[in-house]
This record gives sequence, C-alpha cells and structure tokens, in this order.
Amino acid sequence: MFDRNLLQENVSLKDRNTYRVGGAARYFFEAHDAEALQRAVQEAHKNGMRYFLLGSGTNVLVPEEGFDGIVIKADHQHIEVQGDEFYADTGIPMGALVAQAASLSLSGLEWAAGLPGTLGGAIFGNAGSHGGETKDVIGEVEIFDPAHGIARSISAKECGFGYRHSAFKENGGVIVRAVLRLEKGDAAAITARMKENMNKRIAHQPLAQRSAGCVFKNVELAASREGSELARTHADFTAFRDARFLPAGLLIDKAGLKGTRAGGAMISDKHGNFIVNESHATADDIIRLIAIAKAAVREKFGVRLEEEIRIMRSKR
Repeated sequence: MFDRNLLQENVSLKDRNTYRVGGAARYFFEAHDAEALQRAVQEAHKNGMRYFLLGSGTNVLVPEEGFDGIVIKADHQHIEVQGDEFYADTGIPMGALVAQAASLSLSGLEWAAGLPGTLGGAIFGNAGSHGGETKDVIGEVEIFDPAHGIARSISAKECGFGYRHSAFKENGGVIVRAVLRLEKGDAAAITARMKENMNKRIAHQPLAQRSAGCVFKNVELAASREGSELARTHADFTAFRDARFLPAGLLIDKAGLKGTRAGGAMISDKHGNFIVNESHATADDIIRLIAIAKAAVREKFGVRLEEEIRIMRSKR
C-alpha cells in the first residue's frame, strides 16, 4: 500500500526536470527506500494506474498536459563499498558515484565525470560517454517485477544492454539497486582522466543552460545503411567512415540548424544535439524543435534520427 501521508496530488513537475518545463502529475510519490519503491510500483500496477519512474529529471521531457497517473521518484541513495565493488541504490546521483570512486582510487567510472542523472537512469538507458558505458561496470542489478510482486538479482548479460538501451525499456522491470565492479588504479591517473573528460564537456556542451542532455542518439553505422553511405561518401562525414557512430550533433549542425528557435527553446549554437530552454520555453517548443531537426536531417541526408530523451507519455 502507498503511505497515504506521502502520496501527493496535482504536483507540478516543472521543478523536477532539468528542462524546467511541463505540467503536473496527478499523483506524486517519493520513495525514500527500496521497499517503498517496490510497494508503490506494485500498488500502481495492481490498480491499473499509469506510473512513471523519475530520478533527477535529466534525459526526460514532461509534456504541458502533465501526467495522468502517478510519478514515483526513486529517492533512496544508500551506497556500500566492499573492496572494489559498490552496492548502490537506484536513486544515487552518478556524480556521487564518480566522486566516491575517485576518492578510493577505483577505476571504471572516469567516462562518467560530469554525467548528470542517477544510477537507475544510467542503467535504464545504458548511459555512456568518452568511450565508456554503464554496462561496462555493472555486475548485477536487483530488479522488482511488479507483475509477480518479486525482487530478484540478474546479471549484466540479462539486462540486455545495447547502445542507449536496456531490456528494462521493454520488460517493465524496476531497477532497485546494482552492484558496480570497479578496479583498483592509480589515484593521479584516475583524477586526470576525470578532469580531462569533464573539461571536454565544459568545452563542447551548453552546461550553463537548461537542457536534458543529448536529445538524439548518435547514428549507429552498422545499423544504418543511409548513415554508413553518408560516412563513406560525404565530405563532411568521411572522418567517421571507420567509426561506430555518426554524431547526431554534427548532422544537425551540417543541416544548418544550430541556433534555430521555437518559442523560448533553441537548438544550441554550441552543440547541435542539445536543445536548451533559453527563456520560458514550453515542452511544446522543445517538441517542435525535435520535429524540425528530424525532418531536416532526413530531407538533407536521408538519415533518421531517434530520440535519446524520454518523453513522458500521459496516455497509453
């Protein structure tokens, strides 16, 4: 059962996502421990109620109509260190994990320096950067199955990780906590790599502006005939002919879209794969720019862009 003292109604989500846009949740519940998270999900499932699991509100776009269901915020953040392994709750910020790893001279999370969001979100989307991905450090994930009301641990292989993907996007499993397996390393070298990666973010991304991170997935060349042909023949993209990806930001840039505005939102003039809330933008402004970018890249280069951010869908 929900703790009715903690269940809130008609809660604005504007201050609970990094775009600072969107409407209200019909119901809102903060889960401060794993058991509360599991109870809330099971109760919603049992009552046929739409639910959305929210971390720190990065990589998500809340529509103006809000969410006609219950938004469950995973806010439990316990971490236990055993040797070179972290036992961490889903709600812990990735920044806290990166800092803890650095303080203990543990290697494996250097790529995540400056990565926003929580561990649960990183696992859900297999977040990555600078050549590393979340799957690289996952040993086990404890999940809750609301259909059967059971919690169990699964291996990294069972998580079905792919590029910005995990099986949790399809199977409804709720990420409760995870075991991260790191390696002892040289403290100075770890810190240096973290600083280098953080400096790259500062130099190339509009971190001072309100955004949800990269809007689109990069184009995986092995899975895109059009992208592969573009990288092989187009002068602007031949540097990527032997790479794994064609950067979505570069495609948007070469389509001439940097600086394009819709209402108070803008495609960043610093990084084409970021849409920023410049001045009182609405979710509809951002959705318009997403559509503009997809259409322009498709028309100019024949390549389909796929969203990396999740749009909170109020309707089934």
